Amino acid sequence: MLDALDDQLSRLGRYGATATLTAMAVLAAIAMHFLLHVMEGEPVHVRVLFNIALDIAVVTAPIIFYARDVIDQMKRNRAHLDIMSRRLAVSVDQAESANKAKSAFLANMSHELRTPLNAIMGFSEVMKDQHLGPVNNPRYLGYAADIHASGHYLLGIINDILDLSKIEAGKMSLESAEEFALCDTLESSIGMVTALGEKFGVRIETALPPQSMRLFAVERMIRQIMINLVGNAIKFTPAGGCVTVSGMAIENGGYAVTVKDSGIGMSDEDIVKALTPFGQVENKMTATHNGTGLGLPLAKAMLELHGGVLAITSSPHQGTTIMLRFPADRIVSGKARAAA
Repeated sequence: MLDALDDQLSRLGRYGATATLTAMAVLAAIAMHFLLHVMEGEPVHVRVLFNIALDIAVVTAPIIFYARDVIDQMKRNRAHLDIMSRRLAVSVDQAESANKAKSAFLANMSHELRTPLNAIMGFSEVMKDQHLGPVNNPRYLGYAADIHASGHYLLGIINDILDLSKIEAGKMSLESAEEFALCDTLESSIGMVTALGEKFGVRIETALPPQSMRLFAVERMIRQIMINLVGNAIKFTPAGGCVTVSGMAIENGGYAVTVKDSGIGMSDEDIVKALTPFGQVENKMTATHNGTGLGLPLAKAMLELHGGVLAITSSPHQGTTIMLRFPADRIVSGKARAAA
């Protein structure tokens, strides 16, 4: 009924609606005054009724006019918001379609590149290791080694693109998740980048979790996360610096693994850029290290696939701390395992 009344008033316009509502208020006030005087047995004076009508009209007319103006403005804003909401929904659908098309293109392209790349790596390995006989020219051996190293580097990039595309498309699953000792996985991951630390003069210190701390996850992903994070920490830490990997229990039964370095650090804007696929932070050490800007976004995506959270704390020239927070449902302690 109120909506129907509002529609009728809207057809009259602001002035017509104000006049109608003011007249209704005046009539209601006169009727109430008349009834009260009749019930009390007192006489009703026309002059008093006129004064009441005038007072009500003077007081209510401006208020009603302003209220109608506000209501009209709210209706216009609501109509504008409805239009903007529809446009936003269309834009979101287009963005999602474009993102899916991009992911599909990257996945298809990566698959097409990986087949010939494996052949290049295989043949170059045969040549550099001289499996079919000696190569008399040492320069050829050097070229074969360079080809093999470059192919291995490109294959790593392609695999990262494939993994990120699968996660974005929702096709990366945790079906192969299993229980394993977190300490062993962290230790083996750090071992894979130890040579990189020695090359750049960066020492690695650890405070690893006990053997009883077990994780239910895809071990390959956890290992890749740690290799990416520790490798990045080493690359962006000057010689003589230190990278520390440690673990600790957190609230609600979860567990956190922290990678802390004494490197060049990042600003808030740099952190946002570093978490964007293919986003690379420009600094004095960027030119000396190869990279595609996929390591950190891939680590974040893989951790979130496990229900975890990646948090970065950093300031320029103050180093960077990255914390990997695993939820309680991924942690299997020794006691819980024995009870199970």
